[in-house]
Formats: sequence, structure tokens, C-alpha cells
Amino acid sequence: MVQTDTIFNNFAGVRSRTFFVSLLCEFLGVLIFSFLGSTVSGPMGPWVNGLALAVLIYTAANISGGHLNPAVTASTVFCGFYPILRQHLRRAGPARILGGICGSLLVAGLLPGASVGMGDSGPGCFEPAKGLTKSQLFGWEVVMTFTLISAVYACGIAKPGHGSFTPLVVGLTLTACAGTGAQWTGAALNPARVIGPAAVFGCSKSTWWIYVLAQIMAAALACTVFAVVSGFGPLFPVKSMAEFHLTRAQALHLLYTGQPPKSIRESKADDINDVIERIQAEHGRLITLAQKSASGKVPDSDVIQGRDAV
Repeated sequence: MVQTDTIFNNFAGVRSRTFFVSLLCEFLGVLIFSFLGSTVSGPMGPWVNGLALAVLIYTAANISGGHLNPAVTASTVFCGFYPILRQHLRRAGPARILGGICGSLLVAGLLPGASVGMGDSGPGCFEPAKGLTKSQLFGWEVVMTFTLISAVYACGIAKPGHGSFTPLVVGLTLTACAGTGAQWTGAALNPARVIGPAAVFGCSKSTWWIYVLAQIMAAALACTVFAVVSGFGPLFPVKSMAEFHLTRAQALHLLYTGQPPKSIRESKADDINDVIERIQAEHGRLITLAQKSASGKVPDSDVIQGRDAV
């Protein structure tokens, strides 16, 4: 989240070492996050979870993007900021889920009294408060997850953003949401954090899917709101068709792989960021020419030629 130009964004092949390293980073990040968050309770819970998330995002950001949350990844893919990368969601998502499961296994092995299959009393299990209806559970998780993902958009993706402060802001957002909502839902806000303990301890049998569905719904809502305010990402088909003059098939291929078609590349090594930078540079040059033309410092014909060159 410190930088959006990450391995996931400029990925050239699912069999590359860099892609494997990024998956390993996400796996370990979620494993540690799940372990730390599952072994604390009471008033310190929100703070430990928030600080742990901030530190782990700082650690993983320049390697994998530091999402550590399938809901965040899903939202940024929906909005066209990250490519599907063939099996991105099928492989990176499972890597995080596996991290959540392994984190819960570590809890079961290191925490006295904890054991695999112990049921709803398992450490790190998420259960709604007594009296909370399923619709209220759904609503709480939607609102909190939406808030978390919106912080990611506002600080890590929107321009100019907040750069290296992004992990801290996201961690504090989790702290705020957990401080308010933990008493009602446990404040999961992350599918991997729900599925991990549910798989290991056998808890949340009737509610785990409500948590996950709410978080995916929040991902879609956060994308929609951000798109209305700041626009979709460069990989979103409607936007890429308009800005890069692509066919629908080319736009879908761009969203799927992250690799621009030959028609808009100057070299084989060009990725979508190179294309965007070149277009932005050309637009900047045209604006400069237009300003000079308005002041009488350059002939209008140069501006016309420049516009035709776009």
C-alpha cells in the first residue's frame, strides 16, 4: 500500500520467482497477523490488531503490495487498479487463506488450553454477540470493512495520497473499527481472519459465510464510491477502451493480464505504467503548447499538430 506500482501490478508470468516471493510474503504476513490477533483479548485487542497490521503492511508493501486481506485485493481488482493476472485471485487469495489457517494452527500449538477442533471457544474465532441478528452482523461487517478499504483507497491509491503514512492510517482505521465493533461481531474485516480459525477450531459454522459475504460486499461498495469520487483505475475496461483506444477484447485482456496490447506499446518490455506515463507526458506537452499559443509564443499550427499526434 505504500506504493501501487508493485509486483502484482507489473507481473509478467505466474511462474516467475518474483510472483512466488510475493505470494510467500502475503502468506507469512497473514499468518503472523492471524497469530498476533488471535492471542490477545480485552481492551488491548484493537490496539494489538491495528499496530500489527500497520507493521506488517510496512514490511510487505514493497514486495507484494501489502494487502494482507482478500477483500482489499478484490476491491482494487473490481476497480481496475490491479490485473486479475490469470490466476491472481485464484492463487493469491488461497495464499492468504492458507496463511490464516496456518496462523490458527500456530495458535493451537502454542497457546495453553487451545486445541484443533475445540469449537466456538477457539482463540481468534469470530462470533456475533448474543441478541445480534444475522442482518445486523452483516451490516456491521459491511460498514467496518467498507471503512477500512476506503482508508486504503484514500491514502494508498488516490493521488496525491499519503505515501508512507498509509500503513499507519490503515492500522489506526482497524483499531477504530475494532474498538467500536468488536463487542458486536469481533470486527473481522478480513475473510482470511474468519476462515482460518473456522477451519482449525470448527467455530462459526453458521455465520462464517455471513462475515465473508459482508466483506466482499463492502469491497464492491468501496470500489463504487471511490470510482464515483476519483474514477476507476487504468485497467477498468470502460476506461482503458476510452483512454487507450482499445477494443473490448483488448481491454478485457489488459484487465486479465495487466499487459498492454502491442498497439499501445513502444517496446516489448513496456507495461501499463510505461504506457500511462507516456500518455500523461504527451498530454502535459499539449497543455504547455496550448498555453504558449494563448500567449502568442508558438504558432497555432504546432498545437494542432500536437493534438493530432495523440
